[in-house]
Amino acid sequence: MSERALSNRVMKILKPLDAVRIENMCGKGTPDVNYIGGWIELKQQDKWPKRATTKVRLDHDLTLEQRIWLERRAERGGTTWVLLQVQRDYLLFTGPVAAQVIGHTTREELCDAAYRVWTNVEFKRDLLACLQQAI
Repeated sequence: MSERALSNRVMKILKPLDAVRIENMCGKGTPDVNYIGGWIELKQQDKWPKRATTKVRLDHDLTLEQRIWLERRAERGGTTWVLLQVQRDYLLFTGPVAAQVIGHTTREELCDAAYRVWTNVEFKRDLLACLQQAI
């Protein structure tokens, strides 16, 4: 699945929260999706590393601007998330946690740091409820 396919799936799930895909070329670091409760940066990776001790590096890692944006917005009271899909696993991180761990930790460490971890079926059913609870 591509990041575009992930975006389409998330937009459909979050339709009740008035989700809007953001394409902002001027504001570097702005997340991909805005919804009534906050912002979500979407990341997708095809496969987990084969070795458990290998750090998970994304083909399109969080940029420095994205890390700064996520942390700054949360520090000022906003709600920020990063949703990472790898194979059939979905990991939801608060923005500040994601800024610290994504690209720097193993699969197990990512799962431990995540706010929620889902498999494909659970994700579709639970993402909306999870974000509604956080509002």
